[in-house]
Amino acid sequence: MRRTGALTAITAGVLAGVPFITGAAAPDNGCWATEPIELANEGVWTYRNQVTWCATDGKVTSVEVKVTHQVLNPACTWAGRVEESVTPAKDGTGRTAFDLSEFSCPGAIGAKGVNPWVIVTVQPDGSYTIDATGIHP
Repeated sequence: MRRTGALTAITAGVLAGVPFITGAAAPDNGCWATEPIELANEGVWTYRNQVTWCATDGKVTSVEVKVTHQVLNPACTWAGRVEESVTPAKDGTGRTAFDLSEFSCPGAIGAKGVNPWVIVTVQPDGSYTIDATGIHP
């Protein structure tokens, strides 16, 4: 009888470390953040974009885009965030965040309106893709 008790305890200990697999996937719950995405005109300005999001039961429930900037040349100014949106992703499960901001740098420093922009798609499992980035013009 002692042997059976010891075997049961060992089996229970082994099984405790084995995940049980069922037909349904575990819900994706949690909050995440992208690595900061930085665009810059060296010596003139920097733009940093970071997306945070949360998901519950496999659905993205909130998305926030944080933009920070630094003006390095006193002739330039930060005009602000010009356009921003969060829309359902093409795959139907994630969300796509878009931000277009603007610096004004007259004269030989650069175009009067310089627009850094970022498009990021986030998923309810915590993954994300940087779909596109750019500086216009």
